[in-house]
Amino acid sequence: MERVIPKSGRTKIFVQIYAIMAVSVGSFSTGAQFAWPSPSVPQLLLNTSYIGRITMEQASYFSILPPIVVIISSFFIGNAMRFIGREYIMGFLAVPHVVHWIVIANATNLITVYVARAISGVSDAICYSTIAVYVGEITTPHVRGTWGNSMMCAILLGHLSVAAVGAYQDIVTTAYIFTVPPLLYALLIIFIPESPYFLIMTGRNEEAKIALQWLRWQQNVDDEYLVLVKNVQEQVMAPGQFGDLFRDAVNRKALLVNVGLRICQQFSGFSAFVIYVQIIFELATDKSVSAEMSTVIVYSVLFLLSVLATSAITRCGRRTMLTISSVGCSGSLLANAVYFYIADETGANLSQLGWLPLLFMASYMAFLATGLSPLPSLMTG
Repeated sequence: MERVIPKSGRTKIFVQIYAIMAVSVGSFSTGAQFAWPSPSVPQLLLNTSYIGRITMEQASYFSILPPIVVIISSFFIGNAMRFIGREYIMGFLAVPHVVHWIVIANATNLITVYVARAISGVSDAICYSTIAVYVGEITTPHVRGTWGNSMMCAILLGHLSVAAVGAYQDIVTTAYIFTVPPLLYALLIIFIPESPYFLIMTGRNEEAKIALQWLRWQQNVDDEYLVLVKNVQEQVMAPGQFGDLFRDAVNRKALLVNVGLRICQQFSGFSAFVIYVQIIFELATDKSVSAEMSTVIVYSVLFLLSVLATSAITRCGRRTMLTISSVGCSGSLLANAVYFYIADETGANLSQLGWLPLLFMASYMAFLATGLSPLPSLMTG
């Protein structure tokens, strides 16, 4: 490797970008897994369902099971990261991904599908626990600022992809198609190094220096390496306690901001709309645009604006964009609620206004992409 890597010169960022893109394939697969119910539930509600017709109440557990598993498994995954390392845990992410899709493809009853959704919770826990941490530890501030939103963008691209494929393929075919991304992910991460931070923590300093040389694509990384060693030594000599999160004013503020952002994101209705957006459009009175196409349009808006969000957040500021995002999401959801209330409770003829749910959902996703969707992950990373 010494013959290939330059001895000196400016840090090359292409290796860091490759590492980010490689782990983002895992995020993509996680996003596809999460949004699987959107195109699949309408098919499972039919008499022709491949596991037999199910009810909406039974379908609701598709969104309930994964978060329960995330809560249980996150503790174990967090501890495993400290002892096994980021790279191995991220590599294991491919296993529940592939197993989830294979179980879905070969399911014969509803219980089997529930098992698959529970397995997807393990994937979610690994993805959200490790990938953001790994990217934060291997990248320079400049690269992190520019590419820090890649994980969320990849997840949203997964939402869009499974909606597009699921709209035109049956559940079994869709499941087999999406076994490919995790296999590609497993191949790509073979070529990325372990986090230098973790290697120094475990006393493997020489390996850490080699990993840092690879990530910066130059042999002369002594200054950054010494700073990293010093930071790790300070952390080891003065390890933080759980109570420090509340005793220290700076830690308290950081905890409040991060937890508050994540709560706002989760209570914005994002998860529910991602999973049931196609069902929502099927309830609309306007059939000039199919529910499947409406879903793809909404996911496309969310993905494209999320890609552009980093630049907007940098220019306008995080607080401003978060305020705009929160107010816009609230207004869009309120407008949609009013539409469906009038349609369901008053018996009014809204056949000429059936396009409004698509407009309101697209605006909701647009406002979500400008703040509530990317900011929690950016702040954590």
